[in-house]
Amino acid sequence: GWVMELNGDHVPETEEYGISSTVFRAELPFHPGRLWTFVTENLDSGAFGDVLRSKGFFTLAGRGQVTGLWSQAGSVARFEPSGARDTDSPEGQELVFIGTHLRADALHAALGDCLMADGETLPPVDPFPVWDTYGIGDTCEHEHPEPVAHV
Repeated sequence: GWVMELNGDHVPETEEYGISSTVFRAELPFHPGRLWTFVTENLDSGAFGDVLRSKGFFTLAGRGQVTGLWSQAGSVARFEPSGARDTDSPEGQELVFIGTHLRADALHAALGDCLMADGETLPPVDPFPVWDTYGIGDTCEHEHPEPVAHV
């Protein structure tokens, strides 16, 4: 294989198997219900090609102080907190999708439909599991909000 590569005769796996990637970026947070439906019913449906892997950072409406970590491989997807952020920080999405025969335009349109619309009210139900996080102003057990007297 390496001699073929040196001679320019090797077909890269990305071309041979039709592997490609696309990045989705948006400034608005995701609507939790619409994103949950997309992930559980549509992402693995084949409508966007075969999504093999996706990963990145995302925000959900109603979870303003938390940036989530999106990690999906095959039919297994994990969505967990990545870090706390100031409520003045911009919400947004930055996700990469890798797969075969990806239909990037359709995938981006479907993800765009999952975003909160300007002026849309917060949904009453968030189907994503609760994240055990500390907010920006919270203290951990080992932190002392009051100065400790020196002995």
